[in-house]
Amino acid sequence: MVQETMKVVKETEAKAEQIIKDAAVEAEALIEKAKADAKTLKADQEENARARAKTAFEQAEAESQKVYQKSEQSSAKDIKALKAAAAKKEAQAVDLVISHLY
Repeated sequence: MVQETMKVVKETEAKAEQIIKDAAVEAEALIEKAKADAKTLKADQEENARARAKTAFEQAEAESQKVYQKSEQSSAKDIKALKAAAAKKEAQAVDLVISHLY
């Protein structure tokens, strides 16, 4: 009876040791999977951040181009108006000089 009990105890201990070893292996596998998942998640998040930054940059660049074009058009109108005013003043100045000559 004692021998049977000892045998059962030893078998139980052996099973417990195997369970512990299996659990350690499984834990290590879970840790490695978690590390790999974290690495993948980090890479995905970095790629998403880059994509968002690129989109924001492109939108800002497009808006900047619109503002530049609008400013250029406004400047062209101002230049045209100034040239017209200068031409008018030039004609007046020529007439004034001519009138003083006679």
